[in-house]
Amino acid sequence: MNPPQQQKKWFRRCLRAGGALAGLVGGLILLAGCRTEESKQKWLNFFFDGVPQPGATNAVANATSAATRTNAVSGVDPARILVKPPQVYGHPPYVQRNCTACHESQFSQKMNGKPGEVCFTCHKELHQTFVASKVKHPPVEEGDCKSCHNPHQSVNKKLLVIKGNALCLSCHDNPLAVGKFKHQAVESGDCTDCHAPHGTNFKGLLKKSVKDTCADCHDDLIAQKKFVHHPVGDGDCLECHTPHAGKIAKLLKKPVKDKCIECHDDLIGKKKVVHQPVGDGDCLACHNPHASKIKGLLKKTVKDTCADCHDAIPAKNAKVVHQPVGDGDCTACHNPHATDKKALVKKSAPALCWDCHDNFLEKAKFRHDVVEDCTGCHKPHQSAEKGLLAKNILKLCGDCHDDGDLKKVKGHANAAGQSCISCHDPHVGKDKFLLKAGKETPPAK
Repeated sequence: MNPPQQQKKWFRRCLRAGGALAGLVGGLILLAGCRTEESKQKWLNFFFDGVPQPGATNAVANATSAATRTNAVSGVDPARILVKPPQVYGHPPYVQRNCTACHESQFSQKMNGKPGEVCFTCHKELHQTFVASKVKHPPVEEGDCKSCHNPHQSVNKKLLVIKGNALCLSCHDNPLAVGKFKHQAVESGDCTDCHAPHGTNFKGLLKKSVKDTCADCHDDLIAQKKFVHHPVGDGDCLECHTPHAGKIAKLLKKPVKDKCIECHDDLIGKKKVVHQPVGDGDCLACHNPHASKIKGLLKKTVKDTCADCHDAIPAKNAKVVHQPVGDGDCTACHNPHATDKKALVKKSAPALCWDCHDNFLEKAKFRHDVVEDCTGCHKPHQSAEKGLLAKNILKLCGDCHDDGDLKKVKGHANAAGQSCISCHDPHVGKDKFLLKAGKETPPAK
């Protein structure tokens, strides 16, 4: 074959090859045009490395040409209206067109190593921290960095694929959807305020311990308090509270009563008499759940706490006040939660009275019949009579000793109007009539 014929044949082959290539490119463009912007980018990126994401551009935006509207009211010139384009954050190797930093070549999508390992070749400090972490975020542990980060560029800081909490919620259920009451820090903040996105030494991927995490905002709960609730002191805030959202006020996991009884189940038990606030589960009416300057985690002193409800004890016009009552030591006699005794007393009289008063019944030869019940004659809190008597001494004695019978006794002939205890001991004595020493025994009837 002569040279001119060979040249013609070679030229026809080139035309056919060029036509096929043009057809392929045209087909790709046509196919890409039928897809969404996002799928188009993925399809083209399969053939051409480094295709920008939808909305992203490598060109410098013309701020002046972006002004497309005229303010009809103010008459501002459109050329003077500047629309700031979104900031695009680029991965340094991508911005520098250093494709081989991550890929085998600039024409290949194959990575230089396993997923995640390529990232750690540059992010060495992050890798060291991650390896040393006891708790690891699964995507990072699996090397799936691209599930959160875009490897080339993004409109979000840290090259995140989605901005803010929306990224976390793409895998995790929305913690705020489970309850009516929401933690303000969760509702208005960012997940990474408390949680580490890669790895940490604390459960739940917390950046700090539960105690220190909560203390970042709630630093006043135990400050300068002498008495601290045990779980609070241990930093076990999650023993009582849920961290994100809940169905109970104060983000409690259970109602106050049920929550307190989990640890303090001995306060009520099977006691017959229960203090009303305790029975109603209103523990916080008296106690601070975190810390207090007063023993027993009380919000106020015992005296003031009891006076919130029992403000008539002692009465303002009381002449004589029982010393424990005056001192505000109500719990000297009463159990504040529950007991088997009436009026929530710790013991029955006279055993309760013997805690402070000498037991004069032990060695007594004769005793007044009524001394087994001190409150039969004495008021336990306050009285208008000396000795905390319930009534005037003559009226009190007259409740049992009929006046007519008393007049029949010869020794009472000149005793009208006198106090019975001028001659008789009201409690015990060596004489069967409880006469005091030096007083004459009346003749028997």
